[in-house]
This record gives sequence, C-alpha cells and structure tokens, in this order.
Amino acid sequence: MSAKRDPVHAEPNVTEQDQIMREHAGSILRKWEEHQPVAPFEDVWDRYLSAAEASRRKQQIRNRWRAAAASFLVLILLGGAVLFSSPEVRAALSRFPFMKMLLADGGFEEQGLSKIEKEGLGVHLNTSVIDRNIRFTMDEVFYDGVQIVLNYDVEYLDKKKIIGEKDVAVHYDLKFDGAEPTASSTHKFTQLNDHAFIGSTLIDAYQYLDGYKLHMNITQIGQVKGDWSVTVPLSVSKTSPDTKIFFPNQTVETKGRTRTIERITFTPVSTQIAIRTSEYREHEISYRLRDDLQTDFATSGGLGGDYEIIGNFSPPSAINPHPKYVEVLFDDPSEKAENFIRREEQAPLNDAFPIELKGRNDGKVTVTRVDYKDEGTILTYEASDAENQRPTLILIDSNEKEHHSIGQPVRISKERFDFQMKFPKLESGSLKQINMTMYDYKPGYEPKPPTTIRVPLDWSKP
Repeated sequence: MSAKRDPVHAEPNVTEQDQIMREHAGSILRKWEEHQPVAPFEDVWDRYLSAAEASRRKQQIRNRWRAAAASFLVLILLGGAVLFSSPEVRAALSRFPFMKMLLADGGFEEQGLSKIEKEGLGVHLNTSVIDRNIRFTMDEVFYDGVQIVLNYDVEYLDKKKIIGEKDVAVHYDLKFDGAEPTASSTHKFTQLNDHAFIGSTLIDAYQYLDGYKLHMNITQIGQVKGDWSVTVPLSVSKTSPDTKIFFPNQTVETKGRTRTIERITFTPVSTQIAIRTSEYREHEISYRLRDDLQTDFATSGGLGGDYEIIGNFSPPSAINPHPKYVEVLFDDPSEKAENFIRREEQAPLNDAFPIELKGRNDGKVTVTRVDYKDEGTILTYEASDAENQRPTLILIDSNEKEHHSIGQPVRISKERFDFQMKFPKLESGSLKQINMTMYDYKPGYEPKPPTTIRVPLDWSKP
C-alpha cells in the first residue's frame, strides 16, 4: 500500500494533527462538563462500578449465546455449503469470530485485538458485492483513532468449484477519501470450507480519520480478476467513550537533543504516543513505555517523521487499566548488537515445580506451573525484576518439536512480576523440556541508564 507522508512543522509548535486531537478531546470534555453531576466523584464512580458490573454480567450472557451461535456456524460450514447462501447463515457469518481466527495460531500479536469482539467494538456493515460469480462481503469495521480493522468474507457461488490455497486471497489497495495518511497494512485469510474463506486486514494510519471514508479497491480474488470494491465509513463512536487523550507537553534534553512527549492516547485496544524531537529525522531513537507498576507495554509498530515520532503500543494491562503515571524510557544511544552475547538456559519439564532459570543481569525467571486447557497451554512464571518480565520461552515436546508462545505475556499480579504466557494446545505429559533464550551484555560492557520522562495521568476527567 502506498501513501504519502503528512507534512510536519519544523518549529516545536502545535501540529495540525495535535490540533485535531485537542479539539476532539475538548468536545468530550465539554460534553462531560454539561452533564457533570452534583454528587462527589467518588459516589459517581461507585455507581459506575456497580453499573459496569451489571453490564459485564449481561455481556457474559450475550457472549455465551454468541459462542454457541459461532459453534453452530462452524458445524454448518464444515458440514458443507448447502445452506451457506441462506439469509440465516448469511447473517450468522457477519458475526463470525474473526479476531479469534486471526489470533489463533500466534501469527498476530494479541495486543488488545480480542477486545473488539469481547466488547462489541466493531461496526457491523454486511455490505456485499458480487462479480464473476464470487461474493465479497465487508462484515465489520473497527476504528479507534489509532488502528483500523476490516473483517470480511468471500463466497464462491459456483458450488461445483472446490477452492484451493491459490483461491484464498484478496488483492486490494486502500485509499482514504480526502486524506493521504502515512499508513501500513497487513492481513490474514482463513479458509472455512470448499467454497468460502474469511479475511482480516489491519491498518495503521498515522492521521486522525474519524468521519472519513476508506475505499478498499479489490481487483482480484484468488485467481479471478474483477471488481469487488467497497467503501467503508470510519467512526470512533464505539470506542470514544472509553478513549482518553493526554497532552503532557513534557520535555527532556540529552546531548543537546530535546524530546517532547506531546500526546498519549489510550483506547480500549491501543496506546499511541507522539514524540516531538529537535533532531531532523531521528530514526535511530529507541524508547520504551512502562506503567507505574513497571509493566512494559508491548510495541506494535510506529512511524518516524521529520520532527515527530509516533509509536503504537498495547493498551494498559487488565490489572492496572488506569496507571497513575507512565514512563517513557529513551535508550540513548540505541544499544548495538555487538554489545550483547546470546545465552540459552535449559531445564527438564516434568511437572516438578518450581523451575528456576537464570535471567539477565543476575536476575531469574521461575516457572511455577503449566496448565493444559482446551483454549491452549498456559504457563505461569515469576520474574525477579522488570528487566526479566518478558522472557523468550520455548517448550520442547517428546518428539523434539518446539512450541512458541502465542501473543504477549499477561501480568496477573500487582505485587509481583507474575505473568501468564499462552502456548498452543498440548497434551498433558507431552512436554519434556523448557528453553529460555536471552541476550546478556558482554563482560566489561557498562550500559548507560535510559533517560526517563515520567508522565502523570489524571483519569478522573475526560
């Protein structure tokens, strides 16, 4: 996908993008002030928690029905396509668990994507185009001001045709009506049966596009050329109530360079940080994001502009959704590969816990249990410190096959660095060894401590 880069001002004044975001944040604040209750915030918050718990229970019931419907749909799809074109199945397909399929094999990082279906954050479209006896349907669009997700399905209407691997593909380009943001996209296609497949396209577009339209120009499906183009409206209406935008305007100076944290956006699915730098196209900048419990935010891409750097991260952890502050850690200069040596720790895995592995910088990683579940194998571990919280762990089975983790580890304790890491579904007793790979500093090398900006966060107001 080709796109032009947004112009960025050389002076350290407010950019056009920030102005749009400030106006958006201001409109939320005005709406909030108009409806500001007389009761103290603590009372309102308690009532909110009670209402949220009731809503959560209702959502659980709805999710059970959705899961049952999805299971029924899978039986239909795998059993044949006789009923595939019926209105009932057509409606069921529009509610297919796209994100679950997207994340199933670990090819995509979970980040916050699973929340799209769990919390009903997508907008259902069910817009179909038929050409060359193939039906393309845009089922759902998600947009939170940071990331766009398109979920769609394709049905070959000729039931005599049995599709193969080459038929499971959508060739497209993306254009925005009235905007030319710097953007990147990726996708995944999953075959459902002999006549149909689903797809998801994930787009990072570094411009605020609420109210814009996205054109998905489709010129080929599988091996068939045609036109299945669709237009998708972009709206943050589903995520705006749970989106928080901060404008810290905090600056730190190192080695004659200044970096200013201009904007941090938290959505239900993403975290985005905008940094202004005095160095023209400072591409080698290296930075991390942590919360007040020293939990790392997982990175998910970014953009280096002329004087602005934008980074996308996972949302805050579930156990600490509203951190009191976040820290931006700049590693300056960036660590070079020659400063590290690769090391591997190994230990037998025979359900005798705990299993202690030597970590980085005299730290350790202690595996406390492994649970074999239908949704996957869950490994629980405790890290001795923040630097060892994201180890690279590999499970080895009795056939010497390696099994890698799916998604990022999830912190489960505020008091300790306790995490859970998900692996593919495995049989109990099938594992024989666990490996941990890491990169230590070379002997004698003294790393420079990162330059840190601490950004306080006040979540009590929009």
